Parts: sequence; structure tokens; C-alpha cells
Amino acid sequence: MRHTLVAIFATILAINTLYAQSATERISAAINGNDILYLEHNLQRCKDSLPDHIYLMAEALRCSHTNRYHRSNKAIEELLNNHSQTIGEEAVGNFYGMLISNLHRSGNYSSAARLLEGSVENRESYNYFAALSHKRPLEVEKPKGDVVVPFTISKLGSGRHIHIPVEIGNRTESFIFDTGANKYNVVTESCAKRYKFRPIFDSLPTAGVGGDGLSRVVTIPKIKIGKIRLKNPLFIVIPDNSTPVDSLSGFRLEFVLGTDVMEALGEIQFDMEAKTMTIPASESEKTADATPLTHADSYYIHPAVNGTMLKMQFDTGAVDSSMHYRYLSEFGDSVTFVGEERVSRAHGFGGTATYNVRTAERIEFTIGGKSRVARNIEITSSDHALPYQQDEYGYIGANIVLSFKRFTINFRQMFVTAE
Repeated sequence: MRHTLVAIFATILAINTLYAQSATERISAAINGNDILYLEHNLQRCKDSLPDHIYLMAEALRCSHTNRYHRSNKAIEELLNNHSQTIGEEAVGNFYGMLISNLHRSGNYSSAARLLEGSVENRESYNYFAALSHKRPLEVEKPKGDVVVPFTISKLGSGRHIHIPVEIGNRTESFIFDTGANKYNVVTESCAKRYKFRPIFDSLPTAGVGGDGLSRVVTIPKIKIGKIRLKNPLFIVIPDNSTPVDSLSGFRLEFVLGTDVMEALGEIQFDMEAKTMTIPASESEKTADATPLTHADSYYIHPAVNGTMLKMQFDTGAVDSSMHYRYLSEFGDSVTFVGEERVSRAHGFGGTATYNVRTAERIEFTIGGKSRVARNIEITSSDHALPYQQDEYGYIGANIVLSFKRFTINFRQMFVTAE
């Protein structure tokens, strides 16, 4: 969806020259800068002073990025029905793209397929949604009361993974809890064969650490987390040899729990002292010191980093947190480094990538009003960021999550708290 937003921003800047209102300028600047948090805090209070199409663009964008897809779709439909001539043909096409992305994220595959039907240039996307429209959507069956399950921690190199017990077939398997597995769960080829996963689509474009590729999409009738039944979850299949084996523990990735299941669960609470994960019957209230989450192609958390709120990818599948070159270029003068520049390797879907890095002695992260210091944290020392990474500063990984006593992630109200 990011390439779509670039064109939308250009359209807004052109349209904005027709209006002199400062509120319009501020909201347009927030859209142009992809500043979802500014829109969250300010859009409604200045709604009455905005041109309708500017308001609808901003509403569609902020709601799409905060998992309120119905509201985003409603704004897009009103925008396209009433303001198509004002925003222009290119922007109309771009907002159709946002609508399709929203439908995908919310599991409304048949509606996405209908929008793409007959489009030659989007034939592969149509085939994908058409295939998914024949499967039943993800369904969640929760018992009354809280559901509490144990979690375990495994070492991988110098870091640690969070593992959740998931019942699949007649066995319990260990799934890595990975907020970086966007939309899909993950299974290796051999495990997909073992449990007779059903094929859905065989050529989904996917991107990972080692590069881009095509993946098979499969499903299975049911998995269980504690007493919660999740029917028809989607998985992408990866080759058995695509992930590293830890030389000390012998650990190899076989299953990953992704964000589609997490979103369906609503809120997830980790207690590091008790080693339990709780899915509460009643969700927590959002407090004033909660740290916001946003979402586009990935989940983003917005902690204070050495006192400055920054946008970072939220990726608990990464054992260590790290900072991008953008952080070095903007805040490098305030960082104390350890040692010399060196080569670091990152492992993940698609293989291994190497980067030149510097090591920061310490960086303080504040989440939910509570601070933790990460030591010897890597900062990429050359700009290799992909286009969608240009506006982010790094990754919050499992090491930061595990450093707190308790950590709560709410996917409906889009916030994180920590103790």
C-alpha cells in the first residue's frame, strides 16, 4: 500500500494549493508525512474546518493504519462517490488500492476479488483473492473467562525467542510468537506435509531478510491455543532449509504464530515472572501512558528512544532490537559507540543478509511509561533501507519485550503497556 500512498500525498499537495486554511495545511502535511499519530490526535477536532475530500482522505488513512477497516472503507467509498473529479483519476485508483488492502486485512476476500475482476494488470491479485474467497474465514471460539497458557523461551545465538504451545492435530507444537509475521502464520514444508495442510494458492509474492520470492498459501481446519479454537488459519510455507539452526541449542524454526491470529485474539498479556500468556475475557482500558501501535505493511510501535518518540517496526520474531541508518544519521552525535564498524548477519525468511553496523553502548527505550536500557545494540552504518523502511528508525525485538515484568499488546485499540 505504500506506493499507493506516495501518489495520494502528491495529489493532496496539489489540491491543497486551493485552500489557505491552516488546519488544511496541517492535516495535509500529516498525511504527506504519514504521521498517523498526529491524525489520531487532531483530525476530529478540526474536522469542521477541513474540505470534505481532505477530511475523508485523512480519515481513510488513519483508520486503515489502526485496524479500523470498516471506518476506512466507509470514508473511501464516500470519497470516491462524491469527490472523484476533485481528487483526480490517479488518486481514485490509489484509494481503490487502499480499499483492496483493507478488505485483504479484514479477511473480506470475495469483495476484494470483485473489485479486481476483469483487471488485466491485477490478474495475479484477482486470482489470489478469488482462491481465498472459496475458503472459510478465520473463526475464533473463546470460552468464558480468561485463557492462560504457559510460554517458553529459547536461545538463538545471543538472543531469545518467545514460544507459544499450539495444539495442531493430536500434538502440541511450539510456535514462535512473531509480530513481524504480517497477516500470515508460517509453517515449514515438512511440517505442512506432516499435518496435511490444504493448499489454497501457490504463488504469493513474499519478502524477507534474504530477498523476495513466491510462497504457497495453505490452511488447516483448526488449531488451539489453550481452550481457544482458531478455525481455518492461513499459513505460508517455507522450505525446511530457509532458516538457520542454532549451533548450541539445535533449535530450528518450524512454526510461527503471525498477526492474523493475534488480531483475532484481541489482547495478549505476557507475565515474564510467571511465564504465562493470557488472553483476557475483558480487554484492558487504554491508559494515558500507553504506547501507540500503528499498522501498514508491518506493525509499528512508537516508543520514546532516549527521550524522543520514534516509529519502529514491532518484530518479536527478531531476537534482538536494532536501529536503522536513519537513527544514526539523525541522532548519531548523541550515541556512544563500542568498538569499530563490523559486519552483522540477519537471518529470516528467504535466507541471510549482511550489513555493516556500529554498536551503541546503550539506548534507552520507554514503553508504557516504563524505561529499559538496551546495551550493545546494533545500528546499521550504511543506508540500505527498503522504500517502506524510509520513515522508521529500527526494530523493537523480543529482547525489549522480555526485559519487562509484564507486557500487554492490544490489537483492537492499538496500544502497548508494560510494567
